[in-house]
Amino acid sequence: MGGDGPARQGAGRRLEQQRRLSGRALPRHGLRRYAAAPEEERMDRIKRRDCLLAAGSVALPALARADIAAMQRLLDGRVKEEGVALAAGRVDGRRVELAHAAGRGPRVGADSVFELGSLTKTFTALLLADAVVRSELRLDDAIEEALPDGLRLRDSQGRPLRWLDLATHRSGLPRLLSNLAPARPADPYADYDDAALLAFLKGWQPNVPRDSRFEYSNLGFGLLGHALALRQRTDYASLLTARALEPLGLLGKVGLGLPGLLQGHDAAGTAVPAWHFQSATAGAGALHGTTRGLTRYAMAALGLFEHPLKAAFALCLQRRAEGAAPINPIGLAWMLAPLNGRTLFTHDGGTGGFRGSLWLDPTRGRASIVLANAALEVNDLALHLLDDSVPLPDRSTTRQAGITLPAEQLKPLAGAYALNPQFKLSVRADGQRLFAQATGQGEFELFAKAARRFFAKVTPLEIE
Repeated sequence: MGGDGPARQGAGRRLEQQRRLSGRALPRHGLRRYAAAPEEERMDRIKRRDCLLAAGSVALPALARADIAAMQRLLDGRVKEEGVALAAGRVDGRRVELAHAAGRGPRVGADSVFELGSLTKTFTALLLADAVVRSELRLDDAIEEALPDGLRLRDSQGRPLRWLDLATHRSGLPRLLSNLAPARPADPYADYDDAALLAFLKGWQPNVPRDSRFEYSNLGFGLLGHALALRQRTDYASLLTARALEPLGLLGKVGLGLPGLLQGHDAAGTAVPAWHFQSATAGAGALHGTTRGLTRYAMAALGLFEHPLKAAFALCLQRRAEGAAPINPIGLAWMLAPLNGRTLFTHDGGTGGFRGSLWLDPTRGRASIVLANAALEVNDLALHLLDDSVPLPDRSTTRQAGITLPAEQLKPLAGAYALNPQFKLSVRADGQRLFAQATGQGEFELFAKAARRFFAKVTPLEIE
């Protein structure tokens, strides 16, 4: 569900620069997002789809001032075979433009349902901001006041963690749950319930003061959504429906467990299970959505139609603290990014078989969204769709060919590699193939570059 991605060196400096722009300056072992590179040699099976137009649009604005075919080619260039699909939307004032591309499999369009992953966090932040607008709480209030059994939630100096700390990833809570032990690793959050979350919090030993550093935390946002629901004596899904989805006209377009979810795929195009969440973690990544729904959500955030959550969105889209990099501060969930004298707001999402990226440009009244039902990198595509002055990066390094190593040489490499106490990389060998899976994320394949040097095609990553 991570909203960030790893950096790369050499030929990927442009991607590194772009990811810093979008709030993704992370340690080079940050493996929380897995994004597949395009593979043009497999494009022969791609089907082109008609452009869908909505909200009075009469023509799809072309990327790089080209015609509509260029837009379609851009989407087609990222689509993989065997049912993998992309859906994209752009908001320009009150005009909404939607397009899509798909391989073999069901047709996709503006109402196709994708897992949204960490895009959910922006909705959770909206619920928090709405509670502030309603004078139900203040951002500086202690979150432990909403927790059961007199549970205390303090930092390393004994100060209570605040709602603001969770909403800006500055609580000191770890990125992932140390007691996450799913029965099905491919569906990591399905059986993590309220009792498991409370057990973790009771045993958690903070090691930093609150608001002292940025550490992206799925746990923090899961707790945030859960605590907001507990305050109202309900669950996350019910709270979200009543206070956000219904007022914004998003019912059936965004929600938990929407019918018709597309099949998700890993980077190799293999079908993977859908992810399921209980209320304890739903606020971090449980939502499903469509491009039709998310373009309306973006229009709401930009204030392009009347609705009761304008003040709450305004609270979300304010600079609150330093983020992953000095030039990329954070609001409530939203990452801020400077571009040509303007401030953009962005968030990414990912699950085991889906990726998404959403960008807002309030100055120009524009937004863009790209969703994929595979481990495809879409952040750069969404940003380019928002502003074509930002070039697409060179992705050729992720299309390099690997070498074949004998199975007996790969087998000893299997095991668990701890990158930090809460984040490990599990590696398994399957004959002459090697696979890796980070804590709470989907599995991806590693390819050999040398006897003990491997790279991933899902993201510009090398491991020795």
